[in-house]
Amino acid sequence: MRSGEVLSLIWQDGVALPIHDGYRAFETMFSRILPVRVVCLLAGESCTRPLAMSDELELAPALPLGDVLVEELPVDLPYGTLVLFLPERGADLSSLLGAAVGEALQLMLNQGGLPMERETDALYLLAHAAMRRAASLLAQGSAVDTEAFARGLGQSLERHWVAEQGGRLPDPTVFSRPDFLWQPSLQGYLSRLDPGFTAPDPRMVNGDLLRVAETPLVLPEWVSRMEAVLRAVLGAPERQTPTLQSRLAARFNLQ
Repeated sequence: MRSGEVLSLIWQDGVALPIHDGYRAFETMFSRILPVRVVCLLAGESCTRPLAMSDELELAPALPLGDVLVEELPVDLPYGTLVLFLPERGADLSSLLGAAVGEALQLMLNQGGLPMERETDALYLLAHAAMRRAASLLAQGSAVDTEAFARGLGQSLERHWVAEQGGRLPDPTVFSRPDFLWQPSLQGYLSRLDPGFTAPDPRMVNGDLLRVAETPLVLPEWVSRMEAVLRAVLGAPERQTPTLQSRLAARFNLQ
C-alpha cells in the first residue's frame, strides 16, 4: 500500500482503537504466535484485509506512521511497534488472525536481509510453523479456530505468491483449503514460480521456529532474531556486517 493510501486510510476513512474484548484476546494470541510488540487498530471501509506495517514507515518526509497515529488516536505508541490495521466489520477473528500473521511474516522478510533466493523456502516454513503454533494455542485452551486461521493465512499467502507475482495456479481452490500447506500442488506451484524453492520438508522445524523470545520484542529486534534463526535453518550465510541497533526514547501521546 502506497504512503498516500495509508494517509487516506487514516485521515479519510478513519481508524479507531478496538473496544471489544475479542480484540484483546486477538492481540494476545498474535503475540503468542509471533513475539513482537503489536497494536491493533480498526480501519474503515477501504481496509478489506489485515495490513501489517512498521510504526517507523515514512508516509511523507519526516512523517512516520507512528507520529500520525498518536496525533489521531488516544494511544501511546512506543518506537518499534508493529501496527496492524484490521477491517472494521464482517470478519471472523480466527481468520483475521491467520491473515495478520501471514502479513507480519511477509513484512519481517521484507525488512530482514535473508538472501532473496531463500525467501520462498523461508515463508513456506514459517507458514507451517505458524499453523503449529495456532494448533498449540488451541490445545492450551485459546479460542482459536485453526481451520479459519488456516484460511486467513492462505488468503494472505495467495495474494503474495499468486496475485502479486502473477502466477497461475493449477488448482485455484488450493489456498482456500485448511490443509493447503500440505498439498503437493502447492509445492509444485512454488517450484515453478521460484527456481530457488527447494520444497523443504516442514517436519524439519516445528512451532518453536517462531519462539525467538518469551515476551514481545520491538520490531527491529524481532526481525533480527528471526533472520538469524532462518539463516541457521536454511543454511544461508551469516551477514558480513551486523545490523546496527538504535535505542530511541518511547513515543508518547501528549493529548
